[in-house]
This record gives sequence, structure tokens and C-alpha cells, in this order.
Amino acid sequence: MMSRLIMASNHCDVLHKAPVRPLTETLYGVAKQHKALWLGWNGETGKDEQNAVSQRELADCELVNWRLSDQEYGDYYHGYVHKQLWPVFHNRPDLAVYQPGAFQAYRSYNEKVAERIAEHLCPDDRVWAHDYHLMAVARNLKEAGYLNRCGFFLHHAFPPGEIFRALPEHDWLMQSLFYYDLLGFQSRNDASHFITWLSRRYRTEKVTETLFRVNGHLLRVGVFPCGVAPSSAPPVPTPQHKPRWIVSTDVISDASGIAWRLAALRQLLEQHPQYLHDVTLVQVCDLARESPCFTPGLRQQLERLCGELNGGYGDFNWSPVNYLHNEPLAPAWRETLYAQSCVALFTPFCEGMSLEAKKYILAQNPADPGVLILSHFTGAAEQLSGALLVNPYDPGELCDALHSVLSMPLAERKRRHQQLRQQVCHYNHHWWANAFLSALNDDRAQTPGRLLRSPLRLFTPPSRY
Repeated sequence: MMSRLIMASNHCDVLHKAPVRPLTETLYGVAKQHKALWLGWNGETGKDEQNAVSQRELADCELVNWRLSDQEYGDYYHGYVHKQLWPVFHNRPDLAVYQPGAFQAYRSYNEKVAERIAEHLCPDDRVWAHDYHLMAVARNLKEAGYLNRCGFFLHHAFPPGEIFRALPEHDWLMQSLFYYDLLGFQSRNDASHFITWLSRRYRTEKVTETLFRVNGHLLRVGVFPCGVAPSSAPPVPTPQHKPRWIVSTDVISDASGIAWRLAALRQLLEQHPQYLHDVTLVQVCDLARESPCFTPGLRQQLERLCGELNGGYGDFNWSPVNYLHNEPLAPAWRETLYAQSCVALFTPFCEGMSLEAKKYILAQNPADPGVLILSHFTGAAEQLSGALLVNPYDPGELCDALHSVLSMPLAERKRRHQQLRQQVCHYNHHWWANAFLSALNDDRAQTPGRLLRSPLRLFTPPSRY
């Protein structure tokens, strides 16, 4: 039997959830390309006796998914992933809430996923686990005697070591990662944080620039910026509007930086009154993506700030903010919103992949493109060099960036967009998967110097992507 790719991710809900998120589109595209077996949670919860595994064969891949029991959802998913891992991996350990029994639920769930993978595993199959929900899958498989090559890709940013250390179980989690043959990160900054902490805290031998021997394991580390799949959504009638749109999409959380964008908009209208009746910020807060962690009262604070802006500057014919948070946008409507917006403002305090920013680039009209403003602290910042990079903590800098792009000449907008589009189209989801799996399959990984000649070098100049 030929070797297969077995993928395990938090969500495997392409047949259950609408609208489909960019990451789900990416993983589904990869599963189809490689005729993979894809396992994960279907997004539903229920009682323990309803927690049955469902297996479905599609034209190009096979899905195995399941419900979470109410206890798993409360202890593993909400109690550990949301309340402990999410704050630390977003550089906010002060928001972490340590719930008794949550870590044991996380360990038990990883054991269960490994067991479900093992039911389908053949000797030559490759296993690819995704994100911090499943950091211990390879540990469970290899301790059970399965020697298959296992890769792991972190979709979030890896925090600096002293922040990662805030997790009481940081050593167990770190040592679980050593069981993987390949660790993939979104950016060089994330990989550097990991390697720095690895070198400081563990007995590590550096074999090559990206190959390490630690605790008896050979571990490769690589940077693979995650790409997006082109949209297949049907066209939607173009809305007619007079003001120019500045689009921003996010979840409501303490890492989103939405309040700072609103402060920047207020400053823009105060310092540059020519934008009154000319620009509107369309702030979409996607309720389809659960808000893992936010300070109590944050929703009310954002609603109050939007109300103050609209009450202070708007009138019957125009409002400076259109705040949408009642229902998720269908992919076709979101693509239309992106296509009709002259500016995209993606400025979170911390983010891993920035797939929505890439979707915005693909939606633009090359003859009259909009401009992307991107936070320095997003995983795609070092890759998307044609974007205007800003400090999301500085409303003044955000204001200056908005003024700059709103007055930017067409030739400069076209130059930036052409550069960005080439990057996003070339380094798409297929490039991402092929690059990662090629590194995972490389039997010569133990040869010193091999990776130094590889295009997957860790410290590649930014222009490489």
C-alpha cells in the first residue's frame, strides 16, 4: 500500500460549518491535493455517548471527525486551549486563567487523537499535526511504538521563552515537540524564539543551521509561511457606496487592537477633516470564530467607542464607522467587501498567519488596487514586504499610515499590489504544503550541511518570499 498523508487539526468541519474559514479552505485544498486522510473535531458538542467518530470519503480525500463531549469542550478546549494556551501564545500571560483538571484534559485529548490516527496508520504514512491544540500527538504515537515521520506546524506565533515559561506545563509541552521530526513556523521570528529557548533550557547539539539533536531526538526546524487558496465563491452584486471603505476584520479579543484602530480613525478625522464624508471604517468582528479570551466589558467598550465616533462626526448621510458583529459574512460577500475597499487595516497586537490579509490582496483589482496596512507583529509581515507596516500600539502611526495610503498615487498602489500579489500567488497553500512535506520526507536530514544549501533555510532574507 502506498504511503499516505494523515493530517490532524483542531477543526475538520468543511462539511459542517458555513461560512468556511480561510484556514479550513487551505487545509481542505491540501488534503485534496495529497489525497490525505484528515482528522479533527467537527465543531459540534454533545454528551459522551454522542461523541461518535464519523468517516466520510470524498472525491479526493477522506475525512474522519467527531464531536467533543461537553466535558472535553469545557476542560480541554475552553479550559486549556482558550484560557491558558491562547493568552500565552498571544504574549498576554496576564490573561491566562489556570483551571484545575484542564491540563489533564488536554493530555487525554491528545492521546485520543493519537489513538484515532493509529487506527488508520500504515508503516510508510506521514503524519502532519497542526497547531497548539495537538502538540503531543507525536509523543503519544512514538511512545506507543509508531515510528512514522511526524511533522508539526504552529499556526500561531511562538512566544519568547520567558512568556512561554508562564505555562506551568511548559517543560512537558516543549519536550512533546521534540518527538516530531519537523517543526514548521510561520516566520523566522517564531523559529528564533523557539531555538533560543531550546538552546537555553535543554542540552542541545546543533547539527546544521536547522537540525538539532536534543534529548536523543533529531529535530528539524523550518519556516514555511502558510498560503491561501484562491476563492471559488460565486460573484455577488457590487454594493454602491459613496465613501471610500477602510476594511478591518477580526475577532473581539485583547490581542485584536480594534480600540487602537478606532482611536487612529478619530485622530485622522481631527487632523485631516478632508476625510469627513469621504472614508468609512468597516469593522467586521467575526462571531463564527470564537473569541478565545477577552477582558470583561470589551464588547461594550468597542460599541461605546463606535457610538462616540458616529455621534461626534457622523450625520444622517454618513457615519465614520460601520461596526458589524451580528452574523458572519459569507465568503462571497467578504470577497466583495475586500474588493470594494481602498484600504485594509490588519493591525492585531499578535497574530500567526494573517490569511485574511492575503485574501484581501487576491480580491483587489490590479488596475485600481487598494493598499494593505499590516501590523509588524503579524506572522506575514516579513513575507508581505509590499504592505505598509505599522506599530499597532501607536494610534498616531496608524493615523499617519491611513493618511499616506488614502493619498497614495495610483502608480505606487499598483507597484505595491503587483509585488504583494506575486508573493501570495506563488507562495500559496500548495507551495506551503509541498515545501513542508518535502522537508519532512527528506531522508538525508541527518547529513550535516544539507539544509545550508536548501531553499528552506531558516534565516533566509525577507526578499526570499
